[in-house]
Amino acid sequence: MKKLTSVFASVLCAALVCLGQTASSSQQARGRRTAAAPPVAGEVAAATQLTGLYRIDLARSDKLYSVVAGASSNLPFGEQQKFFIDLTVRLTPPDLLAIERRGRRITLASSRAPRIDFDADGVTHSERGGDGQIVNTLAALRGSSLTVSVSSQSEDKFNVTFESLEAGRALRVTRRLSNEQLTQPVLIHSVYEKISGVPQWDIYDAPPRRDNLPPAARPPVASSTTPAPVPRGGETNAATALRRALDNWIAATNARDIERQMSFYPPVLSAFYLTRNVTRAAVRAEKERVFLRARTVEVSADAPELIFQEAGQSAVMRFRKSYAIEGGVQERRGSVIQELRWRLTPQGWKIYSERDVRVIR
Repeated sequence: MKKLTSVFASVLCAALVCLGQTASSSQQARGRRTAAAPPVAGEVAAATQLTGLYRIDLARSDKLYSVVAGASSNLPFGEQQKFFIDLTVRLTPPDLLAIERRGRRITLASSRAPRIDFDADGVTHSERGGDGQIVNTLAALRGSSLTVSVSSQSEDKFNVTFESLEAGRALRVTRRLSNEQLTQPVLIHSVYEKISGVPQWDIYDAPPRRDNLPPAARPPVASSTTPAPVPRGGETNAATALRRALDNWIAATNARDIERQMSFYPPVLSAFYLTRNVTRAAVRAEKERVFLRARTVEVSADAPELIFQEAGQSAVMRFRKSYAIEGGVQERRGSVIQELRWRLTPQGWKIYSERDVRVIR
């Protein structure tokens, strides 16, 4: 399978990072501007609407799993698994987004990408990427909207639009990806709520500062019952702990040890396959039903991919799961891309969401 360019890998990872690799380097090649042009009539109001700190509103945003599940590829069947895992991981939107507009000068940061600066001058800038391909970048402003387009010689095309909504109280981010391996472009909308009119630049791999946020948006203070955030650089140890937890969860499943398996779940799960806000008792009942009917349960998992969120207090884990359940009414075998969402609690990592992203066979 042909790999995405390094520029697009960064773009998909945070919807912003490509600007740091293309706009910033182009800026150096052209000479960094010392000051933004004076704003014209109407630009001040538009800049005020766009500028701020935003938090994603999941209820108003497209469901990533549905978007990826609806995508189709022209790749051979055997290569589609890795492609769709990669697509799912990289299209995951950041939880927090910070924007500042000064005239045509734009500064961006997110919880998944560090701060970058560039000029939305409406001019296409071309440069050679690290893989030797020519990458074209265009950033333009229209009213209170910002659009950035990136394309390369390999026919990869990415477009992201930041559109101010509700007189500046919300932001809609629309990402559109075209790739030669996709039969049609992938389009995903994410809506963000403005939680402060002042952008915050330390949100990348760090918790938001409480003093910059309104009371309703402030994260809880770490206490004896609230786990402290994973420190910067501490994700390696957390990743090891999560991979070990996955191994133990699978081992409990294969042993049909219901008590051990239920130790991985909190009192309420936000999602359990097609249901929402599910109690642990309901999850237990479903797993007991499967265990009692099955003569054997065999589950295996490939090495998982991990995305840490909320300053390391939660993580999205995706992996290929193969299963064989024998006995009962009928035997079931297959492979899926499964997603487990984990949250760090005083009792350790717990699964608060369990579902399949894509059925492979």
